[in-house]
Amino acid sequence: MSNLDPFTQQIIRNYLFSTTEEMIQTTVLTAYSPTFSEGFDFSCALFDRSGKMVIQSRGVGVHLGSLVGAMQAMVAKFPEPVSGDVFITNNPYLGTHQSDVIVARPIFCEARHVGYAVNIGHWTDIGGMSAGGCAGTSTHVVQDGLIIPLSRLFRAGVLVEETRDFILANVRLPEDDWGDLMSQLSATAIAEQRIQSLAERYGVDAVIDGMSASIDYSRARFLAKMQEVPDGVYEAVDYIEDDGLSDARYPIQVKVTKSPEGFLIDFEGSAPQAPTPVNATFTSARASAYAAIVAIVDPATPVNAGIFDLIEMRAPERSIVNAAWPAPVYGCTFEMAKRVPETILKAFADKVPERVAAGSHASGNNLAGRAVDPKTGEDLVWYNYYEGGQGATTAADGNDAVYFWGETSHNQPIEVWEHKYQVLVERYGLRDGSGGNGKHKGGRGTVHEYKLLQDHYLSGLGDRHRVAPWGLSGGEPGAPNRWTLRRDGITKDLAEWYGLKSPSKFYNIHLQKDDVLIIETGGGGGYGKSEAA
Repeated sequence: MSNLDPFTQQIIRNYLFSTTEEMIQTTVLTAYSPTFSEGFDFSCALFDRSGKMVIQSRGVGVHLGSLVGAMQAMVAKFPEPVSGDVFITNNPYLGTHQSDVIVARPIFCEARHVGYAVNIGHWTDIGGMSAGGCAGTSTHVVQDGLIIPLSRLFRAGVLVEETRDFILANVRLPEDDWGDLMSQLSATAIAEQRIQSLAERYGVDAVIDGMSASIDYSRARFLAKMQEVPDGVYEAVDYIEDDGLSDARYPIQVKVTKSPEGFLIDFEGSAPQAPTPVNATFTSARASAYAAIVAIVDPATPVNAGIFDLIEMRAPERSIVNAAWPAPVYGCTFEMAKRVPETILKAFADKVPERVAAGSHASGNNLAGRAVDPKTGEDLVWYNYYEGGQGATTAADGNDAVYFWGETSHNQPIEVWEHKYQVLVERYGLRDGSGGNGKHKGGRGTVHEYKLLQDHYLSGLGDRHRVAPWGLSGGEPGAPNRWTLRRDGITKDLAEWYGLKSPSKFYNIHLQKDDVLIIETGGGGGYGKSEAA
């Protein structure tokens, strides 16, 4: 029970949120790569001293929820941090995939440990078999990139050079990655300064109490809001459409039991873990499940440990939603971070359609490439993800050209791409006709056409190329994603050009100078039968 009056509780809660927003701006203004500075593929949060999330910024949903497992492990390994310590990890079985590097700084006020400032961000390269990641046919987690165990990056304010040197010796873009890491460090440093200022005004005890009160507030509000969702059992199944090596489909079976006390999400019956990186770790699947339940119940409740306490998840061991070493899990933030929440939304669609949307493009459409700079001979490594159509709802058409709901990533400007990556962008626009028809239409996907000014090597990790986004209450499905290549005036699917097993999961195919790479993202499903039908 908080000793603070309600007004002070809210002042502190809002101050904590504004601190995470300042962390975002600090990261953007000091970042090195377009993935950070333009794409906003990072997230920020504050945790209390026991490792419970207190407040999160706008960001990538799977980033933020997955920090729960990583921070619990970090607190257990380093139970007595000192001022000036900074910890780092990208262990995918604690959080998300290897490219998402977590930096955590203990916050000290008047020599007392009060919490942690945390930044998680996607580095453009993390080593592994594919430049920029996205090796759609990797078969071992180490092929996906360097794994950084829970480590100290700074000890009492002094850089642990061995940790830094080891990391940078195993990536293709050490300058880019170090620059982005410095932006993450800057964001956590500014957060510590802001919390120290808060403590100077209200006292250290009030800061600690305010963090606890923020968690209690979210728990109480969410518990009240979830009573508006009918108790009962909600079930659905969706699929990962292939694994890159075969046409085998991987079902994701979910059963959600809603009671007055909370939600139990059970994935019993889901497929065993796949041989390729379409798997999710338990922590990333749980983070995606959190995002779905929050969207259904009350997106306005500040997301933190108070909400997480009301959501329990179970998943079979060594399944596609709870993969274990050495299963590759690079796609856990790409495809499974979309498929898990969409399956949960689908489960609720029949009984409470007003709380969900139809299916979306639901893929990161993630591609990574490598070219050679003709002036310097150095590698040019890029990574990108593409926005698509959102499903329609009972109230409105779906949004055009958005990233998956729960994400606040941005597109990367054409000017940056043409300047850095030896491409000419010939087209960037909406994909007309891609949204599913209905009383309310699904949102439209996008079209991107890149003329290559040098040879490129391309890797891809996507989905929803064969299984179209589903319609809701009689609405029609949206168009699936599609990746094609135009060479010498002939346009064919990438899979046809290169004899690939999968249209969306492959590794290191050779694209030639003057080829035109075409990415068409899917549209959202429609809602209700069209009045014209």
